[in-house]
Amino acid sequence: MNTTAKAEKILGQIQAQRETLLADYSTLAQKVQNLKSSTARELNKMVGRATTMLKVKGCQVFLAKDPSEAREQVLKILSTNQKALISKDPIFTEINLHQFLQEKNVKLVQTDLGERVAPLSIDVHPRMASINTSVMDKEHLLQLKNDIREESSQTDFGITGADAIIAETGTIALLESEGNVRLTSNLPYNHIVIAGVEKIVPTLEDALTVCRTSSIYGLGKDLLNYISFISGPSRTADIEFRMVQGMHGPKEVYVILVDNGRMAASKKGEFDALKCLHCGGCLVDCPAYLKKGLKFGYHYSGKRKAILSKFLSGESSPYQEECTYCLDCEKCNTICPVGLKI
Repeated sequence: MNTTAKAEKILGQIQAQRETLLADYSTLAQKVQNLKSSTARELNKMVGRATTMLKVKGCQVFLAKDPSEAREQVLKILSTNQKALISKDPIFTEINLHQFLQEKNVKLVQTDLGERVAPLSIDVHPRMASINTSVMDKEHLLQLKNDIREESSQTDFGITGADAIIAETGTIALLESEGNVRLTSNLPYNHIVIAGVEKIVPTLEDALTVCRTSSIYGLGKDLLNYISFISGPSRTADIEFRMVQGMHGPKEVYVILVDNGRMAASKKGEFDALKCLHCGGCLVDCPAYLKKGLKFGYHYSGKRKAILSKFLSGESSPYQEECTYCLDCEKCNTICPVGLKI
């Protein structure tokens, strides 16, 4: 099976499963639209609340105005450490984190199976990095998993994104299929979270709404296999009731909230840029994606380019490349759970 046929089969399965699930979640799209519209309007307030509660929970919080500040903050946290685990997240492509850290001689241990076999220069899908690669045999997959576990056990820093950050409790939500994100966040002594400020939501229920929507629309599943909620550094009490940190997880949690034009977009009322869930749902039905996206990456598609270019700063970014192959079929407009239109 060639790579295009493989991708077409996967997307077809997602489409069929999504249609079945949406019959049971007829109000989900309206619910998430209302949520994301509300948080986009009150973004400045949400950032303040989330920052306060994250600090209360023991996290060290930084607000990065642009990709450069975000990258430099990661490097500062790593200090002299030259190795870090890293999961998969679209924010890393936005701030060009992989290339920057590699140029600084930091070894990145990819914990996502897809990232292990797919070229890092192409962010082909927000969740399935290997959708454009040949099918791997089980023995090869098992070897990759073993390699990841072995390298992870000797690494002190883990870097992840976030699917939601709960302002009410200072809790970080991580959604995934493989368990590698949990490994990245839980095994090292230090956990670095990087997330756009639009990931902030008011409550736990809202975070679950975002996670379920991303699962159904992006991958055709009711909820992905793993969801983790992290409220600051790991802590537990010993037999003498003394609080101990780092017993069952990281001793330190750093949260880098990326602005990169998002706050300005909120003030101007340009809310589309703040609603996108990065779920990949618009790719499932896109006829141009199979022809061009598998080669150039999902961020080159019409909807992604049109929306993201509204708030990304002037730094050179693959998101800002001109989209020349959108067929104007508007299928992405029809399926988008948050109602984005281009």
